[in-house]
Amino acid sequence: MTTLRGKVVAPVLRPVRTRVCILMACADMSEADQVGQLLSEMNTGCLVTYRQAGDMMLNVPADKVALVILATDEAPAALGRTLKWLRHRWPGCPITVVGDSGANEYEMAARAGGALYLTRPVVPQNWTDILSHTLTGRHKQTTQEKSKEGVLDQPS
Repeated sequence: MTTLRGKVVAPVLRPVRTRVCILMACADMSEADQVGQLLSEMNTGCLVTYRQAGDMMLNVPADKVALVILATDEAPAALGRTLKWLRHRWPGCPITVVGDSGANEYEMAARAGGALYLTRPVVPQNWTDILSHTLTGRHKQTTQEKSKEGVLDQPS
């Protein structure tokens, strides 16, 4: 506290802003460029890119993670382990896996890990839909509404 003319005055604090991050592990940086361009246009967060999913585990960002995109060429077993780690680290965070058409084992590993699966090439409209859904909070609202209705509370 400081004093001004004999009166105690609270210091002026800047409001705390939390950045929202989208994490993307990708072998092809052109996919990251597409997501980065759309995110820049939305002006709502930042994109943190990695070459491999393992790099993501070693260098975790301090900011809030809103979405994880895996566009690597991992083996299905490695993808499963990565998804398990991501679910433990950021429960409830949406995850999107990008793979090639016809990669059935890869797609099954993604879906078993609770991730959305997209095939290459991903059209810009799909990226726009995913980003706007995630960043506008509709994902959180939908989850909260289901929880209130008891849908998420039922045993499986």
